[in-house]
Amino acid sequence: MAEERYYKHDGFERFTHWAHALDTVILVLSGMQIHYPGFAVFGAMQNARFLHLVTGYLFVAIGVYHTYIFFALGKHRISMPGLLDFSEIGPVVKYYLHVSREKPAYEKYNVLQKYGYFLLFAVSVLQAFLGFALYPYLLPGAFSFVFAIFGDAVHIRIWHTTIMWLFIAFTALH
Repeated sequence: MAEERYYKHDGFERFTHWAHALDTVILVLSGMQIHYPGFAVFGAMQNARFLHLVTGYLFVAIGVYHTYIFFALGKHRISMPGLLDFSEIGPVVKYYLHVSREKPAYEKYNVLQKYGYFLLFAVSVLQAFLGFALYPYLLPGAFSFVFAIFGDAVHIRIWHTTIMWLFIAFTALH
């Protein structure tokens, strides 16, 4: 008899997860070509910049859609970190480090996942602002606040590239 398959994540979550993953791969590769021109994955630099811009908009669109559904369907109630969740960190860390054999009980995500995914969301928003600030001809002056916070385009690009490496590290650990 065939075993019934259980999905921890619904179709919406799986779709947005994999759409974001594919989009992020293209963003990283095109961003690498922009930052390191010898890394010519997409041929001419204008191809890389075009792909980077289009997939940047797609990244934001998928993120906005995901966030809307996340709150509209009430998924935030079990997925958002709370201030009281700090007490759960110790048991989860002990379990992951094999200090304790007792697996902490949680509804869908453990406390480290909740904080990790929340931090990923916040860093994604920051990355989008930094990226769009580097394309000033799109909406002149719309992202001047980014320059006020981070300085000139060189500093914004350094932060943007550093966050790209954080995304790569997160993906490797994920």
